[in-house]
Amino acid sequence: MLTTALVLTLCAQDFKQENKPENLKACVAALQKAIGAGDTKTSLAMTKSLLCDEARLKKALKEDVAKEPLDALIKMHKGYLDTDEAKLATALKVKPEQTEIRVHGATTEEIAKYEKDSVAFKEFPGGAKKLAETILRPGVTFYEVEFLEPGKDAGMKFHLFFWDGERWAMLGAAWRVVDKK
Repeated sequence: MLTTALVLTLCAQDFKQENKPENLKACVAALQKAIGAGDTKTSLAMTKSLLCDEARLKKALKEDVAKEPLDALIKMHKGYLDTDEAKLATALKVKPEQTEIRVHGATTEEIAKYEKDSVAFKEFPGGAKKLAETILRPGVTFYEVEFLEPGKDAGMKFHLFFWDGERWAMLGAAWRVVDKK
């Protein structure tokens, strides 16, 4: 994992990390800019900075989370780090025409409720609802980040970003590895 100082140095070119949805938008915009410019060093560092080790995962998960889902998520994130660096540098690449970025936020409780017509219902996948009901930490706001072509209402989404107390992190599509039976 990258040190906080290195991440902040790399990201400082475009923004200062802050716990605000518009800052998350700036973070992913800076990542897309680096990917588009072929700046593999920066895009790799920024992508790695979003991945979670055990300590960061625990900030998104209930205090009493069972060993099995925690281990599955640690393995998932470690697997990303074991990916070829050139692939990892572009793992969050979107189509060049997807220039509009939308950030949709909801708390664990709102995601678990999944009320019709709520942000959680409209923007978060059903797998996120199950996680909110079982392992996500209460009181945490999670974000879906969506990249769209101008004028379109659907595009590419990346899942479950959260603020870890220092910088942005991405839980990802955790429902794919948690509670697999």
